[in-house]
Amino acid sequence: MTAPAKSHRWRPIGSPESRGYGTLHRRIRRAMLRDEPNCRECAKEGRTTKASHADHIKPKCLGGGDERTNYQPLCVAHARSKTGREGAMIRNARRRARAKMKADA
Repeated sequence: MTAPAKSHRWRPIGSPESRGYGTLHRRIRRAMLRDEPNCRECAKEGRTTKASHADHIKPKCLGGGDERTNYQPLCVAHARSKTGREGAMIRNARRRARAKMKADA
């Protein structure tokens, strides 16, 4: 009998506040979802889906800020997809940097 496969689901480390998602983020999220309740990406595809995520257009880890203009409303599916692409981009950049450091050493 084989062991069940481990779940590789990403889990954030630390509280939302410690990751920079405190009161300001909650206020912006609430106002944005009130003013623009549907997913922006679904609208581009001609569909209407309720947004549940206040997504940073330019991620905070890449220098994006908490200005309202850097937020967009996304549904769960589009938020997960975008987060996955951004994570892959960051992981690949780290791999390239490590490979370059080894080559230069």
